[in-house]
Amino acid sequence: METTTPKRPIAVIGAGFSGVIAALHLRRLLPADQPVLLCECTDETRGGAEDGAGENLLNVRATNMSALAEEPNHFTDWLKRQSAGDLPGLHETSAGLFVTRALYARYLQALLDAAVADGARHRGLRPLTEQVTDIVETGRSGYALSLAGGRTIEVAGVVLAQDSLPPQEQPYELICANPWGERAAAPLSNDQPALIVGAGLAMVDVAMSLRRRGFRGKIVAVSRRGLLPTRHAPAADWDTPHFTLAEEQSLTQLMVRLRDEVFAASEQGVDWRGVIDSMRPVTAQLWGRLPPAERRRFLRHARRYWDTHRHRMAPPTADEVAAMLADGSLEVVAGRIHGFEVGPYSVRARYTPRGAAEATMLKVQRVFIASFLDRIDGTSDPLMQRMLQRGLIRMDAQGLGLQVTDALNVVRDDGSTDEHMWALGPIVRGVFWECVAVPDIRVQAGYAAVGVVARLREDAPKSGFIV
Repeated sequence: METTTPKRPIAVIGAGFSGVIAALHLRRLLPADQPVLLCECTDETRGGAEDGAGENLLNVRATNMSALAEEPNHFTDWLKRQSAGDLPGLHETSAGLFVTRALYARYLQALLDAAVADGARHRGLRPLTEQVTDIVETGRSGYALSLAGGRTIEVAGVVLAQDSLPPQEQPYELICANPWGERAAAPLSNDQPALIVGAGLAMVDVAMSLRRRGFRGKIVAVSRRGLLPTRHAPAADWDTPHFTLAEEQSLTQLMVRLRDEVFAASEQGVDWRGVIDSMRPVTAQLWGRLPPAERRRFLRHARRYWDTHRHRMAPPTADEVAAMLADGSLEVVAGRIHGFEVGPYSVRARYTPRGAAEATMLKVQRVFIASFLDRIDGTSDPLMQRMLQRGLIRMDAQGLGLQVTDALNVVRDDGSTDEHMWALGPIVRGVFWECVAVPDIRVQAGYAAVGVVARLREDAPKSGFIV
């Protein structure tokens, strides 16, 4: 009787939105007997519902949250099949339907459970809870994964799909570089303020989570420009603009054209949100065509304005934030933080308010960093650090994430392309920019899955059996 060697699995590292969706797409495209490992699949990471943020509303409408690009109504159809009393995280608004992180995580978990059960006979999709601490090349056109528990697993390919990488924590318990880490969950006193560094959606998530954990003290958010995310509102569709080569090469001309589009839309009764949303299909293309110097200008001067309008709050969240601002329990300050003086029970933050000549001090009980991880090499993730050090991966030109090809293959430090490793989602935002939300991640996941299938066919023996 002829036997074949069991196929080495494809490993997906990261089990948040990006990892789960990537694993699902791989499972749908790969042969039934090709194993897929979903690594680091714990209750805390699965589906992206960070500890303490599960009841926070996602900022993307439910109609855009299908895990499968070819089935745009997949998520809303799933919601319709659930009993009404079993959907506490559902919020219907004039701007559309929004759901909590916890409810969306349930949806992804249901898809994951179905895929695991469907592939049980062939060991098709296998969740692994252990953290991957290192990846080493093997002599068989693949890798050996080192797991935190001490095991080693050989794989035919790797898909890096971490949604967010933990920053380096400071040596002070009262400063939380990771607002979802263990030290951030320690109880707070209601008679002292807490400081959040940043004013974007991450700040909103942290503030909402603090309130749901029972903190009733004052929250102060400080960011360079003090810009809060705007709110979702009903908006008619607007045709995606066609940009000239000159506009694609100049940030100034691009912004002027975008402003003109908003004016033109307004004259036709279309809200600016329709114009911003119309940019989604071409944002990655525009980012890719901007010269490096113009990208740097965008990151220095325009990023926060773009994010404020592009990544908006669900209306119920915006209402909560507005109420906190009105009663003074939340204060948003535009200013530059210069440093912290950390004592045993409090932190004094030294900052200069925007427009002020002198710095001032703010005494708080804890600091939560809710701003961007400026550079991917600033992460505390051991796998990412080891791969960077050994040259298996390299940062993009801005340092925001990993350098990848248009096909999502990882680029090594020597400039060569790794044909057996892919990366997708927020960790490649320096290359594609618009790749942090489910509608963009699911497209990348499908594209990466096609690449994996093509690679396995190339690697398959030319006789004996066919992949």
